[in-house]
Amino acid sequence: MSQLWSKVGKVVGAFFLFGGGTLSIALVTAILTSQATGGFLAVLATFLILFGLAPASLGAWLLHASARLKRQALRERFFQVLRVSQGRVSVLDFAAAARLEPAMARQYLDHWAKEFSATFDVNDEGNIYYVFTKETLLLPEAVSFGLWSQTIRQWLQSTV
Repeated sequence: MSQLWSKVGKVVGAFFLFGGGTLSIALVTAILTSQATGGFLAVLATFLILFGLAPASLGAWLLHASARLKRQALRERFFQVLRVSQGRVSVLDFAAAARLEPAMARQYLDHWAKEFSATFDVNDEGNIYYVFTKETLLLPEAVSFGLWSQTIRQWLQSTV
């Protein structure tokens, strides 16, 4: 679901950033080149703020938020793959699960291997596996979701 919102945010954000940026440039040019004074200058400045800078700022924020959602979705997928594979992940397994190119999947796994102090294992065919241990890796969903589900269960039992 967050991947869908990430894509929607990119499209809408790019539209607002491009439209607001283009209009901002046009209005700033009009303000600087015209000899506008008084009321006309105030109208141009108001248009610049309302129809130029505000949409451009909103577009930039949407692009930033969509990039953050994409990173969050990849990280969640990483933890799902770790749970299924019991901490032993290959580049191709993660690339297939996250729908990434293997080179990008390797970059993400290398980053997380440094972050979580993973070790590496090579099988007889020469495939490299990233090995994440439970001591160095605390799966966030497993801990927080367990507490939430326990709290909800207790609340439901107390109301019934």
